[in-house]
Amino acid sequence: MNFIKRRIINSIIVFLAVLNLDFFLPRLAPGNAAEILAAGSKVPATAILLLEQRFGLNKPLYVQYALYLKGIFSWPPDFGISYGYYPDTVTHLFEVRVGWSMLLLLSSLALGIALAYVAAASSTLRRGGKLEALAMDVSVLINSTPIFWSAMGLLWIFAITLNIFPLYGNVDLGATGIGYVESILVHAVLPVVTLAVSIFGESYLLLRGSTQEALKSDYVLAAESRGLYNRMIATRYVLRNSLLPLVSVMSFSLASLVSRLILVEAVFGYPGIGDLIIDAVKLHDYPVIEGSLFFLTVFVIVGGLIGDYVLVRMDPRLKS
Repeated sequence: MNFIKRRIINSIIVFLAVLNLDFFLPRLAPGNAAEILAAGSKVPATAILLLEQRFGLNKPLYVQYALYLKGIFSWPPDFGISYGYYPDTVTHLFEVRVGWSMLLLLSSLALGIALAYVAAASSTLRRGGKLEALAMDVSVLINSTPIFWSAMGLLWIFAITLNIFPLYGNVDLGATGIGYVESILVHAVLPVVTLAVSIFGESYLLLRGSTQEALKSDYVLAAESRGLYNRMIATRYVLRNSLLPLVSVMSFSLASLVSRLILVEAVFGYPGIGDLIIDAVKLHDYPVIEGSLFFLTVFVIVGGLIGDYVLVRMDPRLKS
């Protein structure tokens, strides 16, 4: 059985396990959405019963589970109506929010990996220099700092103290035209930088480790004996062959990256999928929790399989 087939089988097993955890774990918490919506207000018990009936929370657990599976395996998947954003459907909420999350995720990935690549190339050209030591210290510091601390630190410095960037949100109310685009970019700066810095920390350490191994290889020694420039050796030989561990780890770290995205959105009040999940957990909004985690699980699995395919293309030895 080759590498891709094993990964597909493992992904299917993980997907089925997550489907069940996605349904049962939220229901282990005490209370339900009807009771939480009525908390702190003088709502009669009959109103709570009506809410439970409207949301289907009074049905036996096995009936709710059957309806849950029916919604998942229908096309397109149907998770019903949100309790907290009634009468919006879960699919509609996801469609509205996913674009904002992807803006942060893709921008931070591109920026973080680009910074790590430049720093690793510079370190390779000047081995043992001050730049390499500085990049190493910074990456270690970043990896040892929780991302929500980094997010709150940037928020305190640049949004509260210096008042350069907005405190929360994704766009200013009433912004139109070019001002609308500018507002989106300004609001995205701090969340993107926070995620990019986190990605830089782990990416640089991986690239540095793999470049150190590549520098000892025969093809690098052969290139040096031919009198090639250090810049060409660093970019064409060393870094190109050092990308394999980075692609491998990034494909396996998508779940970790998504969890960091959720924390960043929570700190900056950014209306993406992460912010939606946190609100749903507070309210016990089962359809939103189930739908959001389902779509995120599919994203992580598909992203991991794409990463595996890229790995096989880069290193055909993995086919066996």
